[in-house]
Amino acid sequence: MANITTMTTSDQKSLYPDQVFTYTEVVPEALLLNPAVATIAGEIEGDKPMVRVPYIKTDPVATFVAEGAEIPDGGGMLDEVTLTTGKLALLIQRSNESTSFNMPSQLIAAGVSRAIVNQADAALLTNAKASDSDQQNGPVGLLNIDGLTALTSAATDIVDAVADAKATIGAKGATPTAVIVGYGMEAALRKLKDTTGKALLIDPTRSDALTLHGLPVIVNKAMPDKTLFVVAAAEIVAAAGPVKLNASDAAVFNRDSVQQRATWRIGYKPIHADRLVKITVTEAAGK
Repeated sequence: MANITTMTTSDQKSLYPDQVFTYTEVVPEALLLNPAVATIAGEIEGDKPMVRVPYIKTDPVATFVAEGAEIPDGGGMLDEVTLTTGKLALLIQRSNESTSFNMPSQLIAAGVSRAIVNQADAALLTNAKASDSDQQNGPVGLLNIDGLTALTSAATDIVDAVADAKATIGAKGATPTAVIVGYGMEAALRKLKDTTGKALLIDPTRSDALTLHGLPVIVNKAMPDKTLFVVAAAEIVAAAGPVKLNASDAAVFNRDSVQQRATWRIGYKPIHADRLVKITVTEAAGK
């Protein structure tokens, strides 16, 4: 009779171990992590609902001093911005058979990562602001923050509007770093023509990245139609925690299945909202 090996375990988690990953491993494409969009100023440890990030509210002043003379106080003022964090979570159910094969597991992992990125991007840009702050579900999306500088533009004047936005941000003391648009607006920009009918911004036969006045154009499907968002990464502070993956068959034991849960806690907030510019196109782009 063949030998039979028996495995006994008193710890169910040995079958479905919890996993913790740095966000750069699992969701590196998230808009929040793009250095042209935001500045990661803190790491979230555990489930902290708030993160405090110090910043220089008023720049100190440098002056010439004589050799050996006392250096005067530059007068800079420190302050802090408080980030409200929120936990993104998703739950999927899969058969135990699928966990035994590498390719389905890779496809599911890619799908989970994509779902987290999509929701994080949508939250960063458009998460609604509740009328009652006690009912706020996650941080307010940047496009819904009070105090943004708002510009309007005709479809044919988009390029000039971005120049105005760049000048506005610079005059307020910040450095613009990117223009965020949706796919429809990207198409409109690529189709802009000069007076001779030639493509204004890019050679359509090439796959060159799109830029406007030296700023990279970042395309994200979470951006609303007919909107451009000119940002200064140093003005958007953010914090992020690790991505946690947990699995259990307890709730679906009678289905011979396993449930997998993914969570990611993030927070973000502009230091000076008026140094971010929202451009609304007042007529259909390209018409």
